[in-house]
Amino acid sequence: MDPKNSMILVVDDDALIRELLSSWLDHRGYGVKTAENGQQALAMHQQQGFDLILLDIMMPDMNGFDVLTALKAAGNTTPVVVMSALTDLKSVVTCIKLGAEDFLSKPIESELLWARINASLEKKHYRDAQQTWLEELNLLQQIDQELNTTLDRETISQLTLQYGGQKTGALACCIGAVDGHRLQVRATQGIEPGQLPTIIVDKQQHAITQTAVPENGRLHPQANYRLTLPIYRNAIIRDVAIFDLAHPVPETTLRFLKRLAIHIAIAMHNAQLYADVQAANRAKSNFVAMVSHELKNPLTSIQSYTYLLRRQSSKLPPGTQATYLDIINDGATRIHNLALELDDITQIETGQFRLRLEAVSLPEVLHNVVKLFEPQLEERQQELTVHVPAGLPQVRADTKRLSQILTNLISNASKYTPEGGRIQVAAQLVEGEVGAQMQITVEDNGIGIMAGDQGKVFSQFFRADDELVTAVRGTGLGLNITKKLVELQGGEICFTSEHRQGSTFFFTLPIVTQETAVPAIA
Repeated sequence: MDPKNSMILVVDDDALIRELLSSWLDHRGYGVKTAENGQQALAMHQQQGFDLILLDIMMPDMNGFDVLTALKAAGNTTPVVVMSALTDLKSVVTCIKLGAEDFLSKPIESELLWARINASLEKKHYRDAQQTWLEELNLLQQIDQELNTTLDRETISQLTLQYGGQKTGALACCIGAVDGHRLQVRATQGIEPGQLPTIIVDKQQHAITQTAVPENGRLHPQANYRLTLPIYRNAIIRDVAIFDLAHPVPETTLRFLKRLAIHIAIAMHNAQLYADVQAANRAKSNFVAMVSHELKNPLTSIQSYTYLLRRQSSKLPPGTQATYLDIINDGATRIHNLALELDDITQIETGQFRLRLEAVSLPEVLHNVVKLFEPQLEERQQELTVHVPAGLPQVRADTKRLSQILTNLISNASKYTPEGGRIQVAAQLVEGEVGAQMQITVEDNGIGIMAGDQGKVFSQFFRADDELVTAVRGTGLGLNITKKLVELQGGEICFTSEHRQGSTFFFTLPIVTQETAVPAIA
């Protein structure tokens, strides 16, 4: 036991004994207080509390037996070592029955004194540790009961701050997910609205830490220390709780917070699983509704015009028959394209999607895609320009899927650009984190994307509520598939857009290591 962490009360009516024991204890590094009678000792213990009491029995007014009786009635757990010249067995037994930890005969033998003190303090230490453990176990059981009543991440976050804040005495605290090096705060406690600073965290720091509060990042003006509690599962940090404190907390509190973090991580995981199930149910419902809607119209057209051709083919002029067949073919094409998109999504999400990566000439693939759009562009009187500098290296890609990416992006640009609009496709080398890459750009001056919808553009089945968007047929799958195809080939895709001004989509692909010059497209 560390003497510096122990405070001992010496109770004796003899000033010489009090002075002698105080000198011995102080020399050994213990904290010492003295009382000259029983009433004073009880008052001091009630005000301060001690780790050990050395108590004389034979004192005037209120003797040691009375003190022991009063301490026992008050539920005292502090060990008491009795000091007395009374050595008869009856007195010793009485002291033990009244709660004394041990007995020392006067005159006191110093070696025996240290043995009694060390043994008594060690017992107290383990009793206190056991009591703390039981209290924390009961508290964790209470926390679990509350956590088991909710699958909401916001509620779990508030409970984390409530119990963590109580245990640490935090002046202010917050919790959130880590985005890069910033904490995306989900819940706060003790922080004035609008006063939340930017909090930088280290996602690689898995251990609980106590550090000085950054001057420009205080959650509370009186905070001096910051306790950072990572909440992780399967070795990955999911959330981080921040507690700003006036004083650092002891090791016992840190141990409790570590256990709390495990319980919170499990609750957060369960909440995420529930949210995923809910999202899956919504996605399933959206999927069924979308497929039903997308299939209903072309199937109705196919059935209707097939019926007319079967019943009235002899009466219909050739031009009308050709029109009906075009309508049937258009409906069948829409169903076929929908089936292809759904098949792509299924293969990608089940990990069965296969790519044939090879050196590909971008201008050649782009030339073939542009030719497919010539009739559509001519019909809509749209201008498509292509700018690919000479001497660009080949890209490492799957030819079929690169063609699909370009087709999706140019098709969208054409569909959502009014008649007479302009579309531009360009390519250039750019420097990325992994070195040089090919960047392909598809730009239009079409209807653009509303700011509130831009974060959902690559989501499955998403279609904006914009009336100019809903007027165009679509499944909301094209850009989602396009993004996945780009990423599967080692690239990235992003966009910029201004509502009613147009959109520009950028995607990158890795280049072939051994550069091969290819002709330019004017």
